[in-house]
Amino acid sequence: MTRQGVRMPDTGEYRAHAAECVRLAQQTNEPQSKRSLLDMARAWLALATQGDKNSEAPTLVYETPEPRQHVAQQQQQPQPDDPEKKE
Repeated sequence: MTRQGVRMPDTGEYRAHAAECVRLAQQTNEPQSKRSLLDMARAWLALATQGDKNSEAPTLVYETPEPRQHVAQQQQQPQPDDPEKKE
């Protein structure tokens, strides 16, 4: 499918990638790998859904993805003492 000379990706291809990620997640025993693969599967499905919306819309649509649920918290770095701040 093309839109103004740009080839639109086949959403079936995205779904196939998602299915492959799920298959690999089912085969691994490593929890972190399983989570990562399932996150990738969700991302592929989100692309497929977005592609479906774009193929139906007269103009391209972009929706900001939902924030990830399994975001690792960053550790705070020690801050240098403030010479102006006295106790």
